[in-house]
Amino acid sequence: MTKGRRAFSSMGEEMFSCTGTEPFLSLKAATLRLPHGGTLGPIQWEIGCRQQWALVGGNGSGKSTLAKALCGQVPMVSGEIVYHFQSVGTPPQEQIAWVTFDAQRSALRGESPFYQSRWNSGGLEDDPLTVADWLSERGVNRLNPFEVREAAFDGDFAARQGEIVDLLGIRPLLGRNLMQTSNGERRKVMLAQALLKQPRLLILDNPFAGLDRDFCIRLQEVLLHLMDQGMHTLLVTNDRESLPPGITHALLLEAGKVVAQGPLDALWARLPAAEQGVAGLPVEREPVPNLPIPPHAEDERERILVQMEGVQVSYGGARILQEIDWTVERGQCWALLGPNGAGKTTLLSLILGDNPQAYANAITLFGQRRGSGESIWEIKDRIGWVAPELHLFYPKGVSCFDVVCSGFFDSIGRYQRCSPQQEATAREWMERLGLAVMAGSAFDAVSEGEQRMVLLARALVKEPALLVLDEPCQGLDADNRARVRQAVEAIGGRLETSMIYVTHRLDDLPDIITHVLMLEEGRVVRKTKVNGQVRWGGSSSLFDDEEE
Repeated sequence: MTKGRRAFSSMGEEMFSCTGTEPFLSLKAATLRLPHGGTLGPIQWEIGCRQQWALVGGNGSGKSTLAKALCGQVPMVSGEIVYHFQSVGTPPQEQIAWVTFDAQRSALRGESPFYQSRWNSGGLEDDPLTVADWLSERGVNRLNPFEVREAAFDGDFAARQGEIVDLLGIRPLLGRNLMQTSNGERRKVMLAQALLKQPRLLILDNPFAGLDRDFCIRLQEVLLHLMDQGMHTLLVTNDRESLPPGITHALLLEAGKVVAQGPLDALWARLPAAEQGVAGLPVEREPVPNLPIPPHAEDERERILVQMEGVQVSYGGARILQEIDWTVERGQCWALLGPNGAGKTTLLSLILGDNPQAYANAITLFGQRRGSGESIWEIKDRIGWVAPELHLFYPKGVSCFDVVCSGFFDSIGRYQRCSPQQEATAREWMERLGLAVMAGSAFDAVSEGEQRMVLLARALVKEPALLVLDEPCQGLDADNRARVRQAVEAIGGRLETSMIYVTHRLDDLPDIITHVLMLEEGRVVRKTKVNGQVRWGGSSSLFDDEEE
């Protein structure tokens, strides 16, 4: 890890110093209020010096509530949190950096309330707030850009900024607006911003979600080096399989209760097999019930759903997509793969009707050429969609049931009344995905993983001709990942429904995948017909079959 040591040379190991046997952070009989109602705790928990902890549990177990409490965002019902690392005169929350999905949501909604803004933005000169701005002294410390004041920051900030930018490989992003970055790229930017704060405690919520394989390996090396330097890291995750090297202890949560805690190796050894599901491991549960799925009307039975010829997309002189030729036929299920920033989300935006550059390209959707007088709503009516972008921009204060119902109208929020049949269908899909209990809960009050399940139900309610699933399992525990695959395979196995499935985890791909399209730097590098499973290390290789 020579590169990592050089990258953090200016951060100074003394800032992470924690020696002796004194505790770093303690929770003493702490009880917290859960979003669904009920409480989490009382919790008796102590993080010692040089200990690196993970919070592990399924969706809705209370992990995020506990992390928010450490950051001062959830009030205590009783008990106390003691920050032994607190510097005199500095609130402890200012010495904690939390990298979470909500950080992306807050940042992007501050830029624009509409997810389509990413595709309608012009050249970079029209977008003043760039990634470099977010990673500047003012951006990191959240100062008013119009305030005139002398800089009172660490003189090594510029050097430290350059080292972290190079370490995370995000220098090519500096001139771009944050809105124009991909889900994975934004996660890297948020991590860089957190590291620039030089926190005493770094909390990472599902840090590997949405990241390509190479960067996951790189991030593990970065985290291990930070831990070696003495930075305390708290990893919040759904499963123990994603714990990087260096994690020494874990606290397991299930349904608002602490199931176990302690040193990692001893913890897994003594945990009863019946309770391993709380660690995000696969558990047995009732299968998803089969619901009747009506066939599509005859006028929707076009053979070719998507056809692209020589498609190119550019922003600010940067070529995002180059010479894309791609045809999706009815009954085909495509895996769309590639590293962060390869152009996958831009490609999908042309299909979903959100990107105006579709009109400058040869693109035909459902038998009609874009720009020939078609309505965007006619296109969306035949597509079911779930993606990080939809998740980021969905408004707060809407019930989970209304979120599912909004799928009938392709709206971000519910503004129309459903028919009794539509409401019945929405409730059936929520029951099918195990979401019935949260139908009346506010969307923003349930966990990130539960929100993603609700959005999946939203995509499925109208039985679309084309199902576009962009990282549908991001943030889900093993149990819910299995339910998603089961539901997707049930609907995608019909000849009337085609699918485009985007993921960085090949073990998330459903077995019904028939084709693979792989992008790198905006170009097609592989277009393959496959048979059977597509898995890392599985019985079938990604490229076992001949390229089309």
